[in-house]
Amino acid sequence: MNKMRETAMWRDNNLGKPDLTKSDLTRPAPHHTARDRSEPRGNRPRITAGQRLAQALFDRAGPLARLVRHGETQWSSATFSGSRHTFVLRFQGIEALSAAELLVIAIGDDAITVPRALIAEMTVTRFTQTLLPHPEAEMEISALLLDQ
Repeated sequence: MNKMRETAMWRDNNLGKPDLTKSDLTRPAPHHTARDRSEPRGNRPRITAGQRLAQALFDRAGPLARLVRHGETQWSSATFSGSRHTFVLRFQGIEALSAAELLVIAIGDDAITVPRALIAEMTVTRFTQTLLPHPEAEMEISALLLDQ
């Protein structure tokens, strides 16, 4: 007398169709299931378009740039949506002044890009520079990012 043993595997009957055992129905889903890409991975915080823009500005400005202020307001029109950003950056020292001037040129040449966002407009709205007693520059940058 052979007794059929229940296993947690797929069995193939003579008809060529797989047959599930009771334990197969309670089996957890495999680890390689497709996941919705809109969910953040793990516990990492989601990086916003404004943070990606700030990172692009600092990559261009160099390590001597300091963020004084960042403001963000939501923006929308009849056909587009996005956000308006205002950054105030400060540069201290002779080397930093050169970096500030190069950043102004990069903004004017549209050389700054942001992944997964479109920069509709970016301008330097204020630029002040002093040489004495200590070389220092401060600039205000206004940008409009459109969602893609």
